[in-house]
Amino acid sequence: MQIAFGAYKIRAHELDQKLTVQVTSELGEVHIKETGEREFDFPNGVCHFVNNPSAPIEPKGLRRYAFGEYTFILGINNAGELFLFHSVQLRVGKKLIDGIDTINLAFLKDPTA
Repeated sequence: MQIAFGAYKIRAHELDQKLTVQVTSELGEVHIKETGEREFDFPNGVCHFVNNPSAPIEPKGLRRYAFGEYTFILGINNAGELFLFHSVQLRVGKKLIDGIDTINLAFLKDPTA
């Protein structure tokens, strides 16, 4: 599924009990800000930003999206950064797929013996 949210395009795909999310923009290359780079980080938020955007990015209010059992909230702040807020019950993994910063959301599970 693909979502247009302001200047960003979010591609979400559920596979193997994980939700994979990629964020792109026509205004430039999108990257994930690592935890600790921002003064006011949320423990359940992932910040995406466009590196040297070709035009200003307008802020946009929060909106909730659901994909099966997975839900997240998107919003764009005044600096043009996209925030993806997820449940604290999800584990977040970050990796690079096809040259695009990607996050995987998966439910925390109790280990089995």
